[in-house]
Amino acid sequence: MFSRQAHLDLFAGYELPVVNVTAECICSDFVTLAKDRGVPPFALLLYGIAKASMEVENFRYRLLDGRVQRLERLTVSYTVVGAGENLNFSTFVFDMEWPVFLSRYLADREEARAARTLRLAPMDHRDYLFVTCLPWRRFTSIQHPVARLADASIPNVAVGRFNAAAGQVTFPLSVQAHHGLVDGWHIHRLISRIEGVVAELAQEVSRG
Repeated sequence: MFSRQAHLDLFAGYELPVVNVTAECICSDFVTLAKDRGVPPFALLLYGIAKASMEVENFRYRLLDGRVQRLERLTVSYTVVGAGENLNFSTFVFDMEWPVFLSRYLADREEARAARTLRLAPMDHRDYLFVTCLPWRRFTSIQHPVARLADASIPNVAVGRFNAAAGQVTFPLSVQAHHGLVDGWHIHRLISRIEGVVAELAQEVSRG
């Protein structure tokens, strides 16, 4: 049951009603494992981000036409370097089954990379999670664009460069979300759960 109407009412009056936290994410070394299995390391992390967002209740809430909605399914949309070295978007429906997720990830990634026009997602629903990756740099903060007059209720997650050492992979992870729906405590829980899901998935992949 949604219990944050007072928070929504408060932040409804803000021009930019978002909270944005950047922190170091510490995971078991999924990068070496993924490369050994011929899997893109970012695919494992993206799965972890998406699954964790469905497990932390506050990250399942969105706003549409001023009403709170709870996600029952999730569509992942993340950035790729496309034609002409310009940004484009890969978008597909998340699945809890890792093999299904990986198949969808790989198929749509190639379409996004080859596309000659921007692949914009329809905004007649809010069942999205937006993710971007800056694998070239470790950052300490990031600000995502917010559409003018938009509800800002779709979370944005950004991932920075991986650093592997002593059996761990660390990287900066930024989470931006509507403050009427999410507090810093929920962002902490999301990041912690991402670390946990990645560890669980790494064990599954290693057994496979």
